[in-house]
Amino acid sequence: MKSVESVRWLLAMRAAIRARAERDAVKFEALSKDPALEREALEKFPDEPFLHQQLQAMLENDRILARNGIFLSDSEVWDEL
Repeated sequence: MKSVESVRWLLAMRAAIRARAERDAVKFEALSKDPALEREALEKFPDEPFLHQQLQAMLENDRILARNGIFLSDSEVWDEL
């Protein structure tokens, strides 16, 4: 990732997919493999051709956990302290 904006986009996409999936592994899998994610990444960040692959790598861990009934949330750790 070459810019702060691309990191923010990456984290926002992960958070949006987690929120829309609502603890449903099948829905999470479908949302995370949506081809529109790759198009959006390339349109917004044409100089970062691997951004979508980075997102998919990050989401793969979530997909594995979801298949086993574990769903991570995006709550701020620091809010808890």
